[in-house]
Amino acid sequence: MPREIDFGEVLAAAKRGDPSAIETLYRRTAPQVIGYLRASGSYDPEDVAGDAYVSMMTSLHRFEGNEEQFRAWLFTIAHRRLVDVIRRSDRRPETPVATETLEPTVVDVRDPESEALSRLRLSGVLEVIDGLTDDQRAVLLLRTVSDLSVPSIAEVLGKPESAVKALLRRAMATLQRRIDDDDVQQPEED
Repeated sequence: MPREIDFGEVLAAAKRGDPSAIETLYRRTAPQVIGYLRASGSYDPEDVAGDAYVSMMTSLHRFEGNEEQFRAWLFTIAHRRLVDVIRRSDRRPETPVATETLEPTVVDVRDPESEALSRLRLSGVLEVIDGLTDDQRAVLLLRTVSDLSVPSIAEVLGKPESAVKALLRRAMATLQRRIDDDDVQQPEED
């Protein structure tokens, strides 16, 4: 049975440039970071995550803290890279190409994560989340997907903890209302 990994040891080794420690940090955090970016509407979450990890590596020598503080710091970087991408796309909007034009050349290769997101979209879950305000969606995703605490989310978003708690309550209430509304609109099966 493998022994539990000590975060402090992994962090110290990563700061020294140990490739296996850097890989451990990446493997322990990348799924949540990419999931957060994808659910936040990033067009290319892997690319944004890559930028976040490059930034993390260039500043890692200055980081001091425990594992939760590290995750909050990393999600702060990822969130800022996402905001940068959104701002850049607002300044230089791209003209979308009709899917029908691309059909002959597009190969449908689905990984399990894309398949799961597609199923969530079909069931309406992502549309309900997309209907939240940007701040509500960010708080909800950082809490549920990234499993960050309220203080860590406040640090990531640069908001007071009381605002994060209020946003989380409002997001959950909105989701509950929409789910209840959908249940009322669904015809009962006999």
